[in-house]
Amino acid sequence: MKKSYLIIGLIIVVGAIILFSGGGDESGNVEDNPAGGEATNGGALAEGVIITYTDDGFAPETATIKQGDEVTWNNNSSLDMWPATAMHPTHTVYPGSDIEKCGTAEEVNIFDACREIAPGSSYSFIFDEIGTWNYHNHLNPTKFGSVVVEE
Repeated sequence: MKKSYLIIGLIIVVGAIILFSGGGDESGNVEDNPAGGEATNGGALAEGVIITYTDDGFAPETATIKQGDEVTWNNNSSLDMWPATAMHPTHTVYPGSDIEKCGTAEEVNIFDACREIAPGSSYSFIFDEIGTWNYHNHLNPTKFGSVVVEE
């Protein structure tokens, strides 16, 4: 129970920091971005793609973007989701990511929502690394997809 309060408190603090710092951090992480997949990062407008999560899984299952583009996962399912880089349960495939960083100051730099995303909510991440990045729903690892990042 104490851990839940700590996590909730941390989320509130991180949210306040994001709110007061203009909506993002140096890596371009932006959560619950109402701009529909576009985010301002250092004056540059990031292009984006939206992946929809339904009770059937992620669509599109594979998204191709350019380096520096943002991907937003919209939860249109009946249950919570938690997008995170492969592999379940460690989330260490995308460079620098690790579920162990959830709840720390490094959380804003990793490809991991680090929390449940409720139906009707979203999570966004800007991909700076070129490659094919597999991901999954941490709450239901049988649901997965990939993001292909090109130059």
